[in-house]
Amino acid sequence: MLAAVVPFAAAAALPAVWWIPLARDAIQGKAGAAAVMATSTALLSVALLRYALRATSHRGAWLRCVLGGALAGVLNAGLSLAGIGVVCNGQGGGFFVGFFVGTLLGGVYGAPLGLAFGAWYAVLAGSAVRARLDPSHDGPDRVLTTAGLWLLLGGACARLAWRWAPAALSPWGLVAIGLGLAVLGAARRRARLAWLARVAAGVEPRWQLDVRRSDDVRRSDEEAGLLPLVRPGGRPQDGVLLYRAHGHDRYRSASPSAPAALAALPGLAAQEADG
Repeated sequence: MLAAVVPFAAAAALPAVWWIPLARDAIQGKAGAAAVMATSTALLSVALLRYALRATSHRGAWLRCVLGGALAGVLNAGLSLAGIGVVCNGQGGGFFVGFFVGTLLGGVYGAPLGLAFGAWYAVLAGSAVRARLDPSHDGPDRVLTTAGLWLLLGGACARLAWRWAPAALSPWGLVAIGLGLAVLGAARRRARLAWLARVAAGVEPRWQLDVRRSDDVRRSDEEAGLLPLVRPGGRPQDGVLLYRAHGHDRYRSASPSAPAALAALPGLAAQEADG
């Protein structure tokens, strides 16, 4: 997820404030100023996401992103102005003065921008918190796919909205990174589904799908803590993926197999039952 947040924050930092005359005058033609603002925005964005990920609910993560984004916007204005003064003007002693002036301006410009950034980040935070609260083995792949699509959409919108503003990273760079993340996440999930189909077909000799489960069968204590291998969304858990022990397996138990994960694929379960 941070692989999507950092490039987006660095790319969006300058275009987001380019319409503000004071910020534009402080940045224009100064590579050091642009680097300071991009770095400050990226670091605060990471801190905001880490704070949101500690929420205990999807709604809590969204609120932390939005409300925390307003505070982060004010801090970003102060840190950026103070950092620009140090890097570009060599005024180390004026850091705190710049920070004070920047936070005052941040109350006017930074807070609304922070709210907008936080609302956009809430999509990522909500996906990650949902995967943590409702875990499955393919949870990281789903979060990775969401992050890729999020970044791809952000880059496409940036290409239209930031046409006349400079950026530390081209919008096409965001699109490329987002596309790569989305393809990677989708490919990993597709490979997991293909492997599960091979297990259900009996092609994988070391694994088997136990489909002797139904809604009226109570899960054993050993199966109660298992996570779904793939979570398609709201479907019942129809099978238990079992690891079949072999003679060369070291320290194997007396049982010929041990449950490894839940399989929530009714179609595959039905195929296995018919076979």
